Amino acid sequence: MIVTGLLLASCSSSSSFESDVKQMAGYRCQLKQLMGKEQDDKTADQIEKLKKEMDDFSNKMEEKYKDQKENKEMDEKADKIMDAEMAKCK
Repeated sequence: MIVTGLLLASCSSSSSFESDVKQMAGYRCQLKQLMGKEQDDKTADQIEKLKKEMDDFSNKMEEKYKDQKENKEMDEKADKIMDAEMAKCK
């Protein structure tokens, strides 16, 4: 329990972690919405741009949270936040 607390405290903050997960959920929601549109050149360009932004953000988060890769509690928290955010995605 103490170790988990220290691991979570070692992140910049839990609100920062939550914000990061929500930002990734936002990217995923936007991608889902774009994929649901009729595909034309403009939409395809938007999808490619968004995928690049997602990849860049994902790489930054992988570096930011590299010390937390094996932290199952953080994974579970991220999954819950992601599920809640994606449930709002229409």
